[in-house]
Amino acid sequence: MRYVLYNPLSTHCLPLSDLAKELRNVSPEEDMQFVDATKIEDYEQFMKGLKKDDDLVISGGDGTLNKSINFVDFSKYPNKIYLHKAGNGNDFLRDINELKEDFIEITEYVKNLPTVKIGEYTSKFINGVGLGVDGMVCVESDKMKAKGKKNINYTSLSIRLLLTKFKRFNADVVVDGKEYKFKHCFIASAMLGKYYGGGMKEAPDQDRRNDVVSVVIWHNLWSLTALMNFPKIFTGEHVLKTKKITVLTGKNIELKCSRPTDVQIDGESIHGILGYSVKR
Repeated sequence: MRYVLYNPLSTHCLPLSDLAKELRNVSPEEDMQFVDATKIEDYEQFMKGLKKDDDLVISGGDGTLNKSINFVDFSKYPNKIYLHKAGNGNDFLRDINELKEDFIEITEYVKNLPTVKIGEYTSKFINGVGLGVDGMVCVESDKMKAKGKKNINYTSLSIRLLLTKFKRFNADVVVDGKEYKFKHCFIASAMLGKYYGGGMKEAPDQDRRNDVVSVVIWHNLWSLTALMNFPKIFTGEHVLKTKKITVLTGKNIELKCSRPTDVQIDGESIHGILGYSVKR
């Protein structure tokens, strides 16, 4: 049996009849059962109820994936996991197959994931943790969505915040016991994948199959200089500016910043934090 988890409250979720038709075109030989993810009270119990040869399809994007990996520890179960693209940014799919397929097995990618800790809050992540401008963009866009705003242009919002509202911060970073200090920072990201923010190639050399994360620090920059280099993030060429952008890799990351700064975890925003720790 193939179980399909879908979220009818998601902006990008297809009507159930269209979703069923699309997935049956992908695998017409499979018996399918469609499950409203919002009605599952205990995801671990749901997974325990599956037979060994049952598989699970998650229909959604990066946000749905993030919620799924935090509801369930897929490492404990033998079932195959698939992703059906039904999201907006789709940075995970962009990373693993450059968006060539809308339906793909992701079993190996949803196990043994890194965690980020912010105060008492802990979360697994599948793409990246972004502190700084990208965090503020997510906080501001959430405010706009709450007021009914749709079709938000994240690039133009980033530029506006860079020029008007964002304040730089200093960062103390410890990577596997080695200490680094950075001044006048705009971004301090911990990346499992290459992409975040709907196509921003923040860590072009990162490989999610490795046992490390990449920490990308934009530092010693003024707003106009940061703005001039910002378009390069879509190709990954920004990391060539080695005096202003530092990339570190490691398993254990501790980051403290000099002022309260916003953060996003796979697109989920948290306002006004003073740092984070990541373990791979």
